[in-house]
Amino acid sequence: MEMVLLWLFFISGLILLYIALKKPPLRSWLLCLLTAAFFTTFLGDLVVKYNLLSYPVQLLPKFQSSVLYEYLLLPLMCVFFYQTSYHKNVLNWCWQALVYSSVLTAGEVLLQQNTDLVHYINWSWFHSLLSQFLLLLFIRWLMWLINDVAQRRGRSRGA
Repeated sequence: MEMVLLWLFFISGLILLYIALKKPPLRSWLLCLLTAAFFTTFLGDLVVKYNLLSYPVQLLPKFQSSVLYEYLLLPLMCVFFYQTSYHKNVLNWCWQALVYSSVLTAGEVLLQQNTDLVHYINWSWFHSLLSQFLLLLFIRWLMWLINDVAQRRGRSRGA
């Protein structure tokens, strides 16, 4: 059953990736996806290395962490969060990040309780909620910073 779920997550992730990258500005969405994948890979490896949680069943068993989650699913959620908060203020970012991370955490808890896809060792739903919330806000802030610097450079060259 776990492998079927992983393949469903993978196929769903590819479909959602296509949907997310369909609208402009493609460069911003790709930058967000790759930046999020970079950070989630690093953080996910640390969480597994320090025995906070484990992934007993995986699509790619050579890895200790969940490659599917860290390279595709969570970065993809960062892109959707970035897209829905693109023209919003910081307070709205926080609210949306809480909603996104709550939904992700609820799904993770269901998987942890009913499958062998995620196993909490020294981890809890609160750790997931907080880490995903902070990651979403960090990636969103980083994307805002990159866009701000790019706009300033564009104005200084055009003046």
